[in-house]
Parts: sequence; C-alpha cells; structure tokens
Amino acid sequence: MRKTVALIGAALLTATVTGCGGGTLADGDRTLTLAESVTATPWDLAKASLGPESSYYQPVFDTLIRLDRNGEPTPNLATSWSYDKAQTTLTLKLRTGVKFTDGTALDADAVRQSLLHTKSGTASAAGEIRDISGVEVVDAHTVAIKLSHPSASLLPALGQVSGMIAAPGSLKDPGVPVGSGPYRLDTSATIAGQTYTYTRNPRYWNKKAFPYNKVVIKYLADPTARINALLSGQIDGGTVNLNRVPTVKGHGLKVATYQPGDVEGLYIWDRAGKKVPALGKLKVRQALNYAFDKKAILKAAKTGLGTRTAQVFAPGEDGYDARLEHTYSYDPAKARRLLAEAGYPNGFAVTLPDLSAAFPQEQAALTQSLKDIGIKVRLDNVPGDQIFSSALSGKYAMSYFKLGAPTGWDKVQLQLTKDSTWNPLKYHDPRAEELVTRIGEATGRTRDALFKQLNAHVVHQAWNAPWSVVANAYATAKGVTATPQAGLQYPPLHSYAPAAK
Repeated sequence: MRKTVALIGAALLTATVTGCGGGTLADGDRTLTLAESVTATPWDLAKASLGPESSYYQPVFDTLIRLDRNGEPTPNLATSWSYDKAQTTLTLKLRTGVKFTDGTALDADAVRQSLLHTKSGTASAAGEIRDISGVEVVDAHTVAIKLSHPSASLLPALGQVSGMIAAPGSLKDPGVPVGSGPYRLDTSATIAGQTYTYTRNPRYWNKKAFPYNKVVIKYLADPTARINALLSGQIDGGTVNLNRVPTVKGHGLKVATYQPGDVEGLYIWDRAGKKVPALGKLKVRQALNYAFDKKAILKAAKTGLGTRTAQVFAPGEDGYDARLEHTYSYDPAKARRLLAEAGYPNGFAVTLPDLSAAFPQEQAALTQSLKDIGIKVRLDNVPGDQIFSSALSGKYAMSYFKLGAPTGWDKVQLQLTKDSTWNPLKYHDPRAEELVTRIGEATGRTRDALFKQLNAHVVHQAWNAPWSVVANAYATAKGVTATPQAGLQYPPLHSYAPAAK
C-alpha cells in the first residue's frame, strides 16, 4: 500500500552549523522556524528531488492532489478526478480563481506546461511521472493526463513534488520560484544554502490551513546544532537523534516518535565491481549481509527503536515480503567463508565516506563489522557539503545510507533501475529491469506478485545489506503543534499550528 514521503539520502549529509537566527513563535509574531538536515535543491522542478528537500518547495508550490494522513489522495488544486475505462487517461477538474504570485492564472494550460517540464528532467520528481505520455487541455479548468500504460502511482505522485505546479513564466529560468502556494520566497531575507524565508501569499485560496505569517527554514545538518537550536528556542521544529529524546523531553519540548519507513544499512553502489572488483562477486555481497549484528546496532544507535530487516521495502509498502526477513542472520564466520569461496580469504580494501559527525554509532558499527570479517576500511573525511554530490557522482563503492520513499514503487525508481538517482554507478540487471517494466504495466494481484518477485531477486542477489526499518523522532517547541504522518520524516507544512493556550 502507499506511504507518504520519507527520507531520501539525508544520511549522506554531515556538516557543523554554528549560530542560528531566531524564529520562534511569539504573540503577534506568527513566524514558524524549522530546521532541515539537507540543503535545498534547485528551484527548477525538472531538477527537483523527493524527500526532505520538498520542505523548501512546500511553502511556494501547491500540489494538484493533497495526501491525507493515511496517504490517500484528497482535493487540492484539483477538486475532482476520474479515469477512463482503460485507466490510461486521468481527467482533473481544477479549482477556479487560483493565481500564481506573479498574477497569472493557474489554468489547464499552466498545469500542462508545468507537468511536462517536470517530466523532462532526470531527477526523482521527474521519474515519478515518467509514465505520462502527454497532457491535454480539455478546457480552461480541465486537464487530461495521458499515460503510456495504467499506473497505480500517478495519483500519489501528484500529491508530492511531481504534482507541484510552477508558473509558466518561471519554467525556463527559475532563479526565484513562482508558484500558487501559501507563501512566496523573500529573497531579501534568504541566504542560499543557509536560511530560506517565506512570507504569506495574500491571494492563497486556503489561508486557514496555514496560520503562520512567515515561515523560515534553516539548514542545520549537524544533529547537535539542531538540538541546541531547539533547546534555546531558535527553531520550532526539527528531527532529533533517538538517544537525545530524553534530554529534549526533559526541557519541556514535545517529541513524536514514529516509523517513517526509512531503511538503513550498508548500501552497495558498486555491484558490478567497477571500483572494487570484489563487490562484483555475489558471494562477497552475501558475506556483507552476514556481517552485521542488527539487534546490537539497534540497541546502541537507536535505543532499541526500529525493526530488523533484510529488504529495502518496509512493512506496508508494495513489495514487502515477511518471508525474506530470514534470508540472512548475523554470522561473521559464514561471512568469512563466503569471502574465501569468492577468492578473498584475506578480505579486500574499501574507502567509505566518514559520516561519524552525524551518525557516530552507525559509522562505528559499520566500520567495526567490516573489519571483523577481514575487510580493510579507509574513511574519507570529505567536507560535509560535498558528501552528497560525491556519493551521487559514484565516488564510493558502498556506504552507510538511509533510503525512504513515498511508495514501494518510488523506492524502485530511486534505487532499483539502471537510471535511478541512487544507483550512482548505473548497475544494470536485466532480470530486475524486466520485472520493473512488468510492474509498471500491471495492476492488482499481478502487480503485487511481480513486486515480491523483484524484492526477492534484489535480496538474494544482495544488492544491499539492510539493517533495520528505523524510527524517527521529531521535536516541536511548546508553542507549536504538528502532526507527523506515518511514512513521512517531517510533518507536512499544513500540519503545523500554534498550540492552544
């Protein structure tokens, strides 16, 4: 079943940020200040990514569909919709009277241009709607989206970044975002890469859903900096490490703990052995899956919160199969035997990004577990603001990582195809590609069965070495309420409100 947006790639971002600006909610000052663990991606929606990056887009761009707490589609810019009999044309009725902040009307042609522009890109937002074959204007407030084949993922995608609509005049040169959302970017109070300030859009059609006059988002990758900012009242909301939850609660802040569906562990980018030949051997990758004491890692790094797993799909997502959870156990002796059988009795050497600034226990567990089976680890102390781009460029053969996505299908698009964003070395598996194609064209039980076949193939071929479906903790200030959603790392912007006095 579908899930809402979770973390994509935030595990690869580490940086130390000192000195935050103010921004807490006070009487007469309806300002909401939030912390983000990732930097903003380009304002061009064709280059946009899913995940925490979407927090920077939410104030500016409205979506065609709004996903409710259960991830089900509800009206937003589109007030109603229907499929044709073949399930290859989705017709949307648009809300009337909506305007972009540049004064132009949000009509069917604007929706057509924006969707096709997003689809033209290569980032994850574009991948979500790659099955769109065309968009037709039926009338000024009716648009028909054509699909190359039936897709169960289209409606959920239209409730995320892929369904955000930008003003036609801003598509070619989006130096400043122009949308129809509840806020607009205040460039005079914005420092790219550090602080983003948004002021209210007075024309917004649903003002009551967004009670704050101003929204400020601060990039605070370092978890200690986020906690300090929370405790000092400089921010109103942010994620906190699980082992710091008691400290935060002890200062009177509210903390919600929940499972967004993120799967953490060792992700193997070099499955073809281009950079590290050993990783091209199936037995080597399987050995890595036997190397980790997942129970101990959960206890040490996550205060016991989370669920051990052997697959990248979380419970409740399409593709998840409980029978696969017993595929690998903690067995370092077996790991060493498999390495020897693969021709590496003395192990091999590998360079990993050093993520200990943000994930000290996870990095320590990863490094020690690999050393215990004879793998020589070199840690690359790359600057925090370069780790993300370095990983995506294919610099590392493997690394600690957390993967989360709106749906099981989104995880497929993000990691399991040759062109996936988180397949940086472009590993190609013909069997997997065949199954992905068939899943995209299937529905119902056939689709479910194919999904499980793909998952089983990925697990048995040891594409990664997952550890656990992790829990997340999100803290808010005393004067703010926010409602987390299952499957979503951060509460959506429309869920924040001043706390009742």
